[in-house]
Amino acid sequence: MIRFNLDKDVDLSYYEQIKGQLMSAIYCGKINQGDKLPSIRELAEALGVNYKTIRNIYQRLARENYIGIVKGSGAFLQERGGENTYEQMRRRAIFRLLSETAEKAKQLGLPPARFAHLLESYTTGSNMRKLHLAVVDHEEEAFIFSRELRERLRADVAPISLTDVQLEASEEKIKSADYVLTTSWHMEEVGVLAARFGRPLIEIKPSHQIYQEILSNARDRNIAIVIKDEKTMHTSLDIFMNIFYPSTQKKFWIAPLDREDLIEEIIEEADLIFVSPMCWDEIRKRTPAEKELKTYENFISEETINQLRELQLLG
Repeated sequence: MIRFNLDKDVDLSYYEQIKGQLMSAIYCGKINQGDKLPSIRELAEALGVNYKTIRNIYQRLARENYIGIVKGSGAFLQERGGENTYEQMRRRAIFRLLSETAEKAKQLGLPPARFAHLLESYTTGSNMRKLHLAVVDHEEEAFIFSRELRERLRADVAPISLTDVQLEASEEKIKSADYVLTTSWHMEEVGVLAARFGRPLIEIKPSHQIYQEILSNARDRNIAIVIKDEKTMHTSLDIFMNIFYPSTQKKFWIAPLDREDLIEEIIEEADLIFVSPMCWDEIRKRTPAEKELKTYENFISEETINQLRELQLLG
C-alpha cells in the first residue's frame, strides 16, 4: 500500500502534496488501477492531520477521477477519466491495430504518407484506379458478371459473348481492356484469346453463398433454377446435379426460359424459384404473386472482387 508524507515547510497545500505523491507512484508503477489506498482515518492518523482535511482531499481526488471511494470498503485507485472496461478495451484494441498496421507497412517499405494515402483510398473508395475489363463468357453470364463488376467496382466493363469473340468489335474491346475475365469453364479457350492480345487473364470464381442457400432449401422444398440461355446450363448442372445435389425426395429443376413445358411445371409445383436477373421480369409476370421468387445481385466471390480491388489500389 502506498505511503504518503507531508512536509509543512514547503509552499504546497496538503492536497497538492498528496496528489503529487499519488501521481508519482502511478507513473513509477508502484500503484495500479484497483489498488487500495489508506483509509481516510488511517491516513489522518499516520500524518497527524485532521480527519476532515483528509476526507476533503480524498473527495476532491474522487471528483477528479483519480480515486474511487466505496462506502464500507475504502478508497481505490481508478483509471483517469473513470472509463468503463469496454471503452478501455476498445481504445487499446484500436491503438494496437494502428500500431501493428503501421509497423507492417514500414516492414513492406511503405512510407507513412503513402500508407495513409492508400488507407484513405481503400476505406473511402476515392482515388482508386478505374479498371477497364472485358468479361468473356456465354451471353447470360457475361451480362450478369459485367453488371456486377460495374456496380461493385465502378469499373468500365465490356461483356463479350463467346459466340462473338471473333468479331472485330469484340477484339477491339479486348485490346482496350486492362484485364480479361472468364469463369473456370472457359479459362483455356479465353486464355488463348487473352494471350493473343497480350492481356492478363483473371478467373471469375462464383460466390458459394448462392449455392449454399439453394442447397439448404432443396433439402425440404421443391426448388427450381430458371436461366435465360440454355448454353449456361452446363454450369448449374455441373454444380448442382453432379456435385452438390442433396439426397432428397423433393423435386429439383434447372431450366432455360424457352422450355415452356418445364417452366409451366416449375410455376405449378416449385416452392421456391431462383431466377436469373435476365429473365426476372418474364417469370415474375407469369408467376402468381404468392409464389416465392428470388434473384441475386452478387454472383462473384469476395476472393475475385478483392483481387480486382488490389489491382485498383496497387496495380
